[in-house]
Amino acid sequence: MPANAVPMVALDANTLDPDGSPRDALVERLFALAAAGRLRLFVPAGVLAEMRDPGAPRAVRAAALALPAPPRPAAPTARQHIDRIRVRAIMRGDGRPGKHDADASHLSEAAEAGCDAFLTRDGKVLRRRDVLRQALPPGLRIATLEEFMAGTARAEG
Repeated sequence: MPANAVPMVALDANTLDPDGSPRDALVERLFALAAAGRLRLFVPAGVLAEMRDPGAPRAVRAAALALPAPPRPAAPTARQHIDRIRVRAIMRGDGRPGKHDADASHLSEAAEAGCDAFLTRDGKVLRRRDVLRQALPPGLRIATLEEFMAGTARAEG
């Protein structure tokens, strides 16, 4: 990414889950950076649906109202289709079919949108991020909010 480019950051719904820890302030800082034009937020369509679910935490549902709806994705190209299959296979591992398909779809959509980072608290995604790099574009970093914000603070300082 060029030095003056504004990074595009994809969010997993669990990134915004309030837990009463200092991480809650990082969520606010993330939105402040987006409001200031220092980064762009991207929410995959499936993530937005999760955020709008009545069972989602109230703060997450409120955040969904403030986030732009993702553009309607075009049909995947042959290359994207193959990449999606690879990501789904990596996420599934030896688990039952379909178990982690939503996570794989979120990652693939972020990659196809050209995101620079995908923020999540999902342990399975984080544990497999090194393997996922083989199936995702090299510029897509999978990180926790804390990791991402620590890198952002270093870049600003």
